[in-house]
Amino acid sequence: MNSNPPHHSTAISGDLPIRSSKPMRPPTLAETENPPCEDAKPPTMSATIEEVPEDSPPKPNPRVGAPQTKLDDEVALRAGEIMASVIHKPRRRKPKSKRGLGKPTGFEEYYADGPMTPAEHEESRQTYDPSYPFEQRIQEALTRFQWKRRMENDRRAIFFKYLQYGGVDASQNYGTGVSPKELKQMSNDEARQARSQTMIPRDRQEQEVNFEEVARGFLSSYYANHYNPDSQESINIATSTIRNLLTYLLYHEVCPEYKDNILKARRICDIASVELWKNVQLVQDGPGKFNESCSMLFGGRYHGSGQDTNCWIPAQCCSDGNLTPDAARKVVKFAIAGTASHEQACRFQALVTKGNLSAKQILDIDGFEVTSINQPDDDIRDFHHEFAPDLPVVGKIKAKSFRNPAKPDIDMTPAERKSWQEGKAPKYDFEFFLEEELLQNCYPGLRITSDIWEINCGVYYFDEIISAYPSFHKVLANDLMMRWKTPREIVEEKPNILEMQVEDVPRLEADDDPEEDKKPDHITEAVKEALRATGLENEADEVDKE
Repeated sequence: MNSNPPHHSTAISGDLPIRSSKPMRPPTLAETENPPCEDAKPPTMSATIEEVPEDSPPKPNPRVGAPQTKLDDEVALRAGEIMASVIHKPRRRKPKSKRGLGKPTGFEEYYADGPMTPAEHEESRQTYDPSYPFEQRIQEALTRFQWKRRMENDRRAIFFKYLQYGGVDASQNYGTGVSPKELKQMSNDEARQARSQTMIPRDRQEQEVNFEEVARGFLSSYYANHYNPDSQESINIATSTIRNLLTYLLYHEVCPEYKDNILKARRICDIASVELWKNVQLVQDGPGKFNESCSMLFGGRYHGSGQDTNCWIPAQCCSDGNLTPDAARKVVKFAIAGTASHEQACRFQALVTKGNLSAKQILDIDGFEVTSINQPDDDIRDFHHEFAPDLPVVGKIKAKSFRNPAKPDIDMTPAERKSWQEGKAPKYDFEFFLEEELLQNCYPGLRITSDIWEINCGVYYFDEIISAYPSFHKVLANDLMMRWKTPREIVEEKPNILEMQVEDVPRLEADDDPEEDKKPDHITEAVKEALRATGLENEADEVDKE
């Protein structure tokens, strides 16, 4: 008899059996193909699999119509024992700083609050009854919003700064000292109040309510200046957080009297998510090769950089992106020849021939505001492709002068100030040359803070871009109130005459105190008494002398 176990093939061959309407009879052992030998050993398993115990549990009764064999029962029994022997290792807990990351926060792109039941709608209607004061309703809405949303550190910082900008006090944390165990023992209302971190001061309840103006001022002025975002993700965090709060107010009808104003504020958030990112890219890539070349040659931030050969012959631009004076002359010459008007190009050529090209800075303005954008046409593209294929194609933007209201007033005489207040301040219209790749980040209403220069041939250029503001730019006095602290009365304390007299008396050291020597030494007295008690009078006298 062969000692090796029989081999069972797992290949599928032959015709598939057709199931009849009658239940199939279980096949007998004789009818099965390749019946196992009684003396054959069970198939060997891997060394990592535990041995089957001798006392096997009773086998279940075969189902009617399901063919089974002795080998099938043994394999199934082994599989069950193997699965039962698997030991599940305990999962390693995450640190507290990383717990909850990746879970739904309520700020996802397509997140929406679920529909309310009739009972929830009735509760919401009673909570935000229009007969209640606006301050009470908005305070309750902010408390519930913080309870319903999970905010990470970056989003939480933006959220509370936005509330502070709008006049809400978010400096005190009313949930400090409340443990999770204590929160579980509280009701929902008590837990919401304990976790809330916002409060509307009473002295601000009479101020004007305007969601649109607050969104304009915060996103265009305070957020752009203080946070200095450098990625589209950080901008989306700020805009989506504010928009989510405004949507929550609309969904629960917290303040229906300000519905139109809230809708305008949400529109500002949508515009900000696009324009703020364009501003970041424009500041990083600006002012462009043409403006940088003019600044290097005529005056500005880049004036005097590089080695000047004072020659207007064509030169190749540096491969690393840096400009040399020779390459800067080439950039200026071909940009004016291809994009400027015929009059400007002729005057530029005449001044170059005479060597009288110069530029002067336009004073008393902070920058410019874009009014229109002119993309380069096919003629300009063909010109650059034929004569300057290594230079970018240049287009135009038209702009007007801009004065930043956030900056202090210009120093002027009383007569000039009166003239400016009457609307007679000088106004300028500009036409700048800008590369095509930078024109993609420009839009009407864009405000750029930069120094503006005029070449004596009638061409303008702007220097390094200091800052860029969106089309909805608004400066509010709320910027000055972000670090405001309520003043308190200073009470002048009267000096205590007795304390002054005590401080004037010089203190004696322990060695210099004359009374210290007169105090009895308790240890010495105890030693002398012990010596006298034992009859040693002479020794006691010696101790006294010492």
